[in-house]
Amino acid sequence: MAFSFGFAGDDVDGDDTESGAVYASPWTIGNGFGSAPAEEHTLDDLLATLPDRLSYSTVTIESPIGRILHLPRRELYDVRVQLMAEDDADKDDTLSDLSTSDIRTGVYEGGFKTWECSLDLASLLLDRGPRKDIDELVRCDQIVELGCGTAIPTLVLFQHALQNSIPLTFTLQDYNASVLRLVTLPNLLLTWAAYTSKPILDLTSHPQGDLDLTPSVLSAFHSDLTTLQIDLKCLSGSWSLNLAKMIPASAPEMGTLLLGAETIYSPAATQAFVEILIILLKRVKMAKAMLAAKRLYFGVGGSVDGLKEACRDGGAVAYEIENHGVPGMKEGGVGRALVEVQMY
Repeated sequence: MAFSFGFAGDDVDGDDTESGAVYASPWTIGNGFGSAPAEEHTLDDLLATLPDRLSYSTVTIESPIGRILHLPRRELYDVRVQLMAEDDADKDDTLSDLSTSDIRTGVYEGGFKTWECSLDLASLLLDRGPRKDIDELVRCDQIVELGCGTAIPTLVLFQHALQNSIPLTFTLQDYNASVLRLVTLPNLLLTWAAYTSKPILDLTSHPQGDLDLTPSVLSAFHSDLTTLQIDLKCLSGSWSLNLAKMIPASAPEMGTLLLGAETIYSPAATQAFVEILIILLKRVKMAKAMLAAKRLYFGVGGSVDGLKEACRDGGAVAYEIENHGVPGMKEGGVGRALVEVQMY
């Protein structure tokens, strides 16, 4: 059975936006959280699937204290062009996923879209990254984004690590491997091109454009990551125990920061998300999660209150971030929230 949201603004992509989105949960609670097997995809394998050129537009992130960050994001029409040129039996299904806001049970989890709550979380992280607490990246050795999609929150911290030479492991997970290869990794590559020590892209003067993926560009990408000790891990599949095992624990006395946006749209999805969240939080003394969500997902049943209850039942505490001041969160429409989760 599928459910439909009846409010506008679910998807902030400039193209292919629909006023409603169909949601249904793929998770099987207590028995593996779904059907897609957990799989790791190497950086080289993903890069080998990219075309010779990426077309991008720019997303502007504004923090609560007024900091501005421009992030490049691969254009969806560019993804379509790549798919049309590929000889892939599954490309028709992926093209269908690109042209709709639907989430299809056990097939596609909306990763090609940039959902508005991911921008809320990105805005918060733009200020929180440099703070002298657990969010200070020099005290973390791993960032994990569950259900990453276009990975806008991770991109904020990735550019911070690039510009401040902070060694980190970024683990990005999405239900669909196609999302990882077509938008997640390309967005990381574009962000590197804009914020490496010798930038290739100037997003201020060229907010839209192309990045040529020449051998020298790809070599410089690899070289920078190695020099800065930044590791990129990409995982696909359902939230499951097997998936959790693929995510490394942080070193002793270091922290793990978990990220998630729009991951609690139904009670079943909330339960599955919280289960893997708690598995990962329990591994590390200094670990926390920062989440963004709508207060209530009408017609589906997910809610921030449901998140808090599920965390409490699992021995964790979820609390809303007060006075966050994220631009746009107080505008009309469906209420949104930013939440931190830690173990008791």
